[in-house]
Amino acid sequence: MTLAEKVIAITGGAGGIGLATARELIAQGARVGVLDLGKDAVRAAAAELSPDGSAAIGIAADTTDEKSMTVAIGEVRERFGRLDGLVTAAGIRQTAALALDLDLDVWTRIQEVNVTGTFIAVRTAARVMVADKAPGSIVTIASVTGLSARWAQAAYCASKAAVLHLTRVLALELSAHDIRVNAVAPGVTETPMIRKAVSDEGPQVLQDKVSGSLEQFRPGIPLRRLAQPQEQAKAITFLLSPAASFITGATLCVDGGAAIV
Repeated sequence: MTLAEKVIAITGGAGGIGLATARELIAQGARVGVLDLGKDAVRAAAAELSPDGSAAIGIAADTTDEKSMTVAIGEVRERFGRLDGLVTAAGIRQTAALALDLDLDVWTRIQEVNVTGTFIAVRTAARVMVADKAPGSIVTIASVTGLSARWAQAAYCASKAAVLHLTRVLALELSAHDIRVNAVAPGVTETPMIRKAVSDEGPQVLQDKVSGSLEQFRPGIPLRRLAQPQEQAKAITFLLSPAASFITGATLCVDGGAAIV
């Protein structure tokens, strides 16, 4: 799955699945642009990934702001001389709330970040690749919740289902430019976002997800554990790599079997 000398931008790259993906891509020879909201966070991530600055650059950017993303993607290309791919790992979660009780502002914000942010990021990166007449690969980060319903997660499920279908449309449109677009649908993964869920909803929530002991989590996770960020990163790296050269418009579930049941 070598990606030697390839340049990949990663939204949400300062933590969780995004940061794990940056580590894996650099291990495979790529150079990465770490894009995230916080200036300090992206600088720290880039310094950790590449102390001499040769393999990583950190840029503060907001995926919901097209001007911000245009500048950020331009900086990645200028720094490394090209752009070969994109990973859209930026996203936010929903605190459990039934649809009838869900604050409309929460609904709107989740769609803005998870759907519109993904659309803007992909469009911005793809425009650069098309202008350069460069083949490329894009991986969107959806969720297994985009494939199956989850109790009290209407906004999040809807946003991730939208990402999955958006991925298929973009794969169709960008195929003419030799740009592949695929999605990874993670199951529950040990990330800061999940740790926040534990803080908000109680430590038992993760065990309930694994075992399926609550109605909204049945039948649980067949492999009976949470994913690690690096397991998602390896799947993302595969889809970016030449090993997946004839795959586009696909969804790869990395969920311990949750989607099959």
